[in-house]
Amino acid sequence: MYFNIEKELNDQQCKAAATLYGPLLVIAGAGSGKTRMLTYRIANMLQNGIKEESILALTFTNKAAKEMGERIRSLTNLKLKKLTTTTFHSFGMGVLKQYIQYLGFKNNFTIYDTNDRMALIKEVIQNLDYVVETFDLYELSSLFSDIKTKRKVFGANASDKIKNLYSEYEKHLKAYNALDFDDLIMKPLDLFEKRPEVLEALRSRYTHILVDEFQDTSLSQYRMVELLAQESRNLCVVGDDDQSIYSWRGANYENLVMFERDFPERLEVKLERNYRSTGTILEAANSLIVNNQVRKEKKLWTDSGKGSSIRLIHPANDEDEASVIADEILMIHKKEDRPFSDFGVLVRTNGLIDSLETKFTERGIPSQVTGGQSFFDRKEIRDIISYLKVIANQDDDINLLRVINTPRRGIGRTTLEKMRKVADDHHCSLYSALTLMSVATDGQIKEGMQKTLKRFADFIEEYHHQLFETRTQRNMVLRTLIQEIGYKAYLEAEHPDNENVVAYKMKGINMLCDMLARWERNPENAKASIFDYLNRISLAGKESTEQEDAGKIALMTIHASKGLEFDTVYLAGVEDQYIPHARAIEENPANIDEERRLFYVAITRARRSLIISTCEKRKKGHDEVTSLPSRFLEEIPKALFDEEDPAKELSSEQVVDKLRLLRERLTSRNGS
Repeated sequence: MYFNIEKELNDQQCKAAATLYGPLLVIAGAGSGKTRMLTYRIANMLQNGIKEESILALTFTNKAAKEMGERIRSLTNLKLKKLTTTTFHSFGMGVLKQYIQYLGFKNNFTIYDTNDRMALIKEVIQNLDYVVETFDLYELSSLFSDIKTKRKVFGANASDKIKNLYSEYEKHLKAYNALDFDDLIMKPLDLFEKRPEVLEALRSRYTHILVDEFQDTSLSQYRMVELLAQESRNLCVVGDDDQSIYSWRGANYENLVMFERDFPERLEVKLERNYRSTGTILEAANSLIVNNQVRKEKKLWTDSGKGSSIRLIHPANDEDEASVIADEILMIHKKEDRPFSDFGVLVRTNGLIDSLETKFTERGIPSQVTGGQSFFDRKEIRDIISYLKVIANQDDDINLLRVINTPRRGIGRTTLEKMRKVADDHHCSLYSALTLMSVATDGQIKEGMQKTLKRFADFIEEYHHQLFETRTQRNMVLRTLIQEIGYKAYLEAEHPDNENVVAYKMKGINMLCDMLARWERNPENAKASIFDYLNRISLAGKESTEQEDAGKIALMTIHASKGLEFDTVYLAGVEDQYIPHARAIEENPANIDEERRLFYVAITRARRSLIISTCEKRKKGHDEVTSLPSRFLEEIPKALFDEEDPAKELSSEQVVDKLRLLRERLTSRNGS
């Protein structure tokens, strides 16, 4: 292995890749080749004698982590089995698998995803005899996340009910030997504090740490890497404060400032040369983002030419907007023989997706709604995964409740309430209560129901034995399980008049079995257990599969487009109320900066062509209301636009409406 980074990278990339020791801050603008730089930096570390097991590279998606590892292996022609390129949550999970016993948990813990978390909150509400309908489960889930990650604290006016719910939620997680996603970051921090020897062991192992997409780290994630790198000081963080768009889920772009404070001896490198977009697109992006005052100064540039102007179109309404975009894409696809995957259609909110997706379907254009329902969120997939989770960890009450009557076994609410009481009286899990009830002789459970419970318990025990104590391929065990429970017949009973729905759902279940088979065949998983597989899909469940996306138009929110790029980008609904989003500004006027960063991210997804659409009117409820172009368009030089006139002239009434709205907007700005 030998390569010359000076020949492979530009000057600034080379400077970053050549700096192997000490803290390093890399400000990497959109499309500036940061992944390439990181790949060469790690390869350069290896070339200079730094051991692969000493390197920890952290990013935010399994896809990005996998891609980084593959690129490094391809570049070096080394297997690098001890190199760690992973996500924060996967890293946290690995730490906990090794050390969680110090926190009173067992190593075969279950990870609860968002749906499991909501189900547990609902169960806790019912156990406390509160009325479920009086709570917003989504708001409670968000609040509990904020409390756990210390983004919020219970104020003096917080109700005892809510405090009690949170306390019981945490106790239930412990009782079920389960963790939620926040725990994968917060529990390792607890370990570092309570067991300093754990932190010391990790510091000794990981002497060189790299963090990609640093602007997306939360305070807790920053604390994790800062603690790990405190002694070695070999911490490289790569990010762009102009692309910080996730404050609503805890990301804190001010971590850049904290890094500068905690590592004053750092070297700072800026990557400003853009390899993605045309000069016109970059000029628009630069002109926009400079209006944010609190930011690292940078200016993207390219030597690839100016390119075409940005097209600004004004459809009559959202129906017209969807038609114009669909017809244009279809025409370009046919005329230029370009694949549909060349096109990205981005919107600010999910509510703007429906009309576009419907029009694509009408025109026979394949599209993939990224950020829509995940494969792992489909009911039939969750049902089968829940069976695996219960078989692996019988104390997992949430998933036990999901499968105990799916398909129906006649175990009614009365029996479940008795089961809960036995569990509470004996301080045990629902499954343990079920087994006690199946052999009880006090006559409280009818003989027929006892037999039903016994059959279910025997079923779980038998499949636990097959998964853990035999050499039978686990995917084959799963296929047998699906047959034994009669899941297809259950689907047919649920959808008696729709064979296509049954076939679609069974196809998904077969795909799940095939995924498990592929995982088993991977030599890296030779010693892994079913727990490893379940935790892996819990972490990966939100990411769409690449096979699903191939050959389709990408239709998504701007948030979901982060990290992606397309030859041609359509930005639909670029109107005030949407971008900037009215609710975000109402909640806090300071959110205007993040909304601007969001628009900046949208613009910089485009390689060659950018088309921005603002409707004359847009449907709100049953009414059509006059729309105003986004105020952000006023921050981009008009010379960059090729503005198309509306299809028809505005009526005098529409002109008056627009002038009135514009006057109101200007008045409110001047008054603020």
